[in-house]
Amino acid sequence: MKRNPVKTLRNKADRLIQIKYVALNPSCIVCGQPTSEMHHVIYKSQSNNLRFDPLNIVPLCKSCHCKHHMSGDSFILATIIKVKGQDWFDDLQSRRHTICKFNQGYLKEVIERLS
Repeated sequence: MKRNPVKTLRNKADRLIQIKYVALNPSCIVCGQPTSEMHHVIYKSQSNNLRFDPLNIVPLCKSCHCKHHMSGDSFILATIIKVKGQDWFDDLQSRRHTICKFNQGYLKEVIERLS
């Protein structure tokens, strides 16, 4: 079975963004514990345009990330917005529906930028 080249490149870019930005952001933005992953404020499924935008990812520890996704703890997002600012969040919201050509060429550029 042939692999989908766009999916393969997307997965590689997703891994690279986690590796690069976890290393650059050692502490959870909410509680200060060690970062375990980068959280997409505007979810990847909601915006290809913001998927690899460094402004759309914030460092979270495993506990805060799970609280946000599993229980919908509004404190997590509220704290992120308090730290980053309402203007930052409004900017992300305004750009979430921007069309992005999510193809091999675009993903190769993203991978090059992240490498």
